[in-house]
Formats: sequence, structure tokens, C-alpha cells
Amino acid sequence: MNFLWPQFLWLLALLPVLLLLYVALLRRKKKLALRYASLSLVREAMGAGQSVRRHVPPVLFLLAIAAMLIAAARPMAVVVLPSNQQTIILAMDVSGSMRATDVLPNRLVAAQEAAKAFIKDLPRTVKVGIVAFAGSAQVAQLPTVNHDDLMTAIDGFQLQRATATGNAIV
Repeated sequence: MNFLWPQFLWLLALLPVLLLLYVALLRRKKKLALRYASLSLVREAMGAGQSVRRHVPPVLFLLAIAAMLIAAARPMAVVVLPSNQQTIILAMDVSGSMRATDVLPNRLVAAQEAAKAFIKDLPRTVKVGIVAFAGSAQVAQLPTVNHDDLMTAIDGFQLQRATATGNAIV
């Protein structure tokens, strides 16, 4: 455990001083009471069990001050949570060069089929996002684990005119 503001913890050293002041005040009250009354009258006025109960409020007060000082120091704990979050971003070229028929029926359809097969083979816990680029890059689908949304985004690709792969990737 660490503290954001550990300087406040130094103020905890003042609590024993407050305790000593309380004890000194009790002794002073006792001396003053004995000056003006007989010891038997003081014991009778205090009653049985009064000696322990009268210390409860000051002790609770000191505990509250200690708790406030610790809270003011802002305790922090680093909690490592197990996570298996994987995110994959597919970059799809939708430029005019994807019209070429060197792969049947054309490059775009082949890339769409490959992307769909890739997504189908992934576990459902992996997030996948899709970026389409031609003259510039555009987010086609934010990272998600919903494979249906990904398939819809892949099916919705439209070929663009320009090809500026360098600008699109940057």
C-alpha cells in the first residue's frame, strides 16, 4: 500500500501529545475538585463504573482524528486484475487496385472472404476492429467481440478511386 500524500502521516505523531494533554487535564480537574470538596463526596458524585465510561468519548475522538489523517494521506493500492483482453485491427485496402482480377472474382472479394474466415476462427473473447483505407483511412468498425457486426462491416466495403497507401496507413 502506498500513500498519495504521506506528509499527513507525520501528523499522527501529534496524537500522543493530545493524549498527554487529556491526561494532564484530568489530573488538573482532580486536583481542583479535591481542593473544594471532600474525597468521599467526589467518589459519591462520580458513582460506580463512571471511571471507564468517561474515557470513551476522548478515545473515540482520537481514533476519529487518526482515521481522518490516514484518509487525508490518500492510501492507494495497486490491484492487478487478471485480464485476457486481445484486440486485433484488420486493415482492409478498398482502393481501385482491389478491382484487379488476378484473384477470382477480384481482390476485394478475396480479401473479404479471407477476413471473414479469419474472424470466424478467432475466439469470441478477442476484440476485432476494422479500418478501411484508400486515399485516407476510415474506421469501418470499432473493436468489438460481436462477429455479426464485423461481418456486416466487411460486406459493406465500397471500392474507392484513389490509392494512397502511405497516407492511409499514417
